Amino acid sequence: MIKTSVYNLAIGMHVSKLDRNWLSTSFFRHSFLIENQRQLKRLKEECEFVFIDLDKSVVDASRKQATVRQAESIKSATKEINSIKKSLVDIFRQIQQSSYIDTKLLIPTIGPLINKVFSETNTYLYVIMLKKKDDSLAEKSIRVFILFLAFAKHIGVKKSLLLDIGLAAILHDIGMLCAPKELLKSAFISKGERKFIESHTKVGVEILSKENVFSDLTLKIIKHHHENVDGSGYPNGIKGRDIDLYSRMLNITCMYEALTRDRIYRKGISPIEAVKILTLNTDSKLDKRLTLKFIEAIGIYPLGSVIALSNGATFKVLSFDKKNGYSVVSKESIKENERAPTPKTIQSSDVKQLICVNSSDS
Repeated sequence: MIKTSVYNLAIGMHVSKLDRNWLSTSFFRHSFLIENQRQLKRLKEECEFVFIDLDKSVVDASRKQATVRQAESIKSATKEINSIKKSLVDIFRQIQQSSYIDTKLLIPTIGPLINKVFSETNTYLYVIMLKKKDDSLAEKSIRVFILFLAFAKHIGVKKSLLLDIGLAAILHDIGMLCAPKELLKSAFISKGERKFIESHTKVGVEILSKENVFSDLTLKIIKHHHENVDGSGYPNGIKGRDIDLYSRMLNITCMYEALTRDRIYRKGISPIEAVKILTLNTDSKLDKRLTLKFIEAIGIYPLGSVIALSNGATFKVLSFDKKNGYSVVSKESIKENERAPTPKTIQSSDVKQLICVNSSDS
């Protein structure tokens, strides 16, 4: 059996097991052949993934091979992520005990992982989306690392810079290792605790600077990734383009990751809700142009935004459903028809460009 997303299913595939008790679904049995679009639609509405049996499937050889390749890629990516997480747990424990970081263990691991995330970006994004999100610093760091690299790839960052910015992403919060454990689990913080939080970027840079291994770029990104474009951030309160590009990018990435991650004291919000909050913070905390590029990179478009497909057609996003995709209407039909136009459904992979967010003239 092969585990796969419901979005990868096709008519002719044989479902051997659902991701939940089949009695809680509308299906009469847990094992069946997908025979029509109606079944496909129901699977997308009721499940996130299923297990399929290719030997019992009635699909062509190329479809079977593609499914096998994807399953193997997901399995490999999951293994890589679990491996780097184990290494990070050891490295972070070492820092807590001695303020020493074992670069011989870290750097040879990060380089190859950067290449894999860059070459199989969608697979790694898919894995961190489905993977159970714990609230550990190691898990958070890996999620930020993968999201940040997807962002960097989307805007065309030079490959010669990837190791420096990748190290910054995965080590961005090591200063928090010096914080009391209670602080990391609390939803409410005192003024004194707030003061410590606002110093954690400097503390992280101090830890890394002892090794004489990390570049000035890596250290600068870590130090300033909580600076806001309106000057309200920390540690120096710098604003706008005085904040380097990669720190502005990491600020956006960290906010998105934090919003979507489950905490001990609250559950993470949905990606679409997180994207809405990002757009509300543009021109205050976040760089607007980069925020729109980040949204394009992860393929989650907020309601009311105007998007363009590869054929040049433009649409307004009406609603989003994680099972079915985006409900959209053509901008042209909005202007030409007096009656409400009929919506159509598209996936984020259909979108070539985000034109604007929550446009008032659309």
